[in-house]
Amino acid sequence: MKDVRGKAALVTGGAFGMGLLWCERFAAEGARLVIWDINQDNLDRAVKDFERRGIKVLGQIVDVSDAKAVAEAAQKAQDETGGVDILINNAGIVYSKPFLETADEHLAATVDVDLKGVMWCMKNFLPHMIDQNSGHIVNIASLAGYVGVPRMPAYSASKWGVIGLTESIRLEVTKVMKVDGIKFTVVCPGYVDTGMFAGAKPPRFTRLLQPKEVVDEAYAAFKRNQYYVRMPWLTKVTPLLKGVFPWQAVDVITDLFGATDTMSDWRDERR
Repeated sequence: MKDVRGKAALVTGGAFGMGLLWCERFAAEGARLVIWDINQDNLDRAVKDFERRGIKVLGQIVDVSDAKAVAEAAQKAQDETGGVDILINNAGIVYSKPFLETADEHLAATVDVDLKGVMWCMKNFLPHMIDQNSGHIVNIASLAGYVGVPRMPAYSASKWGVIGLTESIRLEVTKVMKVDGIKFTVVCPGYVDTGMFAGAKPPRFTRLLQPKEVVDEAYAAFKRNQYYVRMPWLTKVTPLLKGVFPWQAVDVITDLFGATDTMSDWRDERR
């Protein structure tokens, strides 16, 4: 099992929701925290709480969709910690409307945060990990990375992209560059009760996941250097179904599970 004591762990979107739960897990095991968030109030609250408990933490306001801002913040984080050892790409946003009714800026923002943000963070923190032949990157994807979900095409596209991006970089690092000390984990949950998916209906025979159970399972997988984390059970069988059955049959199965109607009652309750 991986030992995180003394390691520098950076969590994007780390001042709220699942990001904050990741921070709590690292802090409990003696890691040094770097918290990136775009919400000043949430960041100040999280930093003060950790410092009150004697936990070393660096808090930074960062818009992960801004490549320049990421590079500047990453340099400061590297300088102050001596090098980030663990990167959790958790920050994400979602908008839900029929594609043709979705504002252009909402489509662009979703791709910028959910996909490009992961790319910019990996690009800035990988060099140090490669130099020391040690590190771990956890990218939060989604069941929507396997199934195109109506009413949130940019989110689905971004999460498909995160899965492909992670695999491409993992193979480049481990097989082409022959760097074997860096580990990767892709977390693909269904709908999680964080407020981000308020009003969403999980597919039939599944349920709304709780943030703690997702982070608990993902953190345990991280400790084991496990590559994929898929939950609930439907996420685990979806790639198999799509690989075995023709697309027409998959469409029928998708409809039977109600997956095409999961976002029809979504409410925007972003913080």
